[in-house]
Amino acid sequence: MTKTFNLLFLIKKSKTKADGTAPIYLRIIINGKQKEIASKRYIEPEK
Repeated sequence: MTKTFNLLFLIKKSKTKADGTAPIYLRIIINGKQKEIASKRYIEPEK
């Protein structure tokens, strides 16, 4: 039986704040089931 585990950090540009920053989310995928967690950190999407 094969098990998979993936981590992906992504920027949610759709939730950009008025100051131009967007939140960073962590997507965890285990055996095809995914869950997104907010990191409570913000970044300028251009970076």
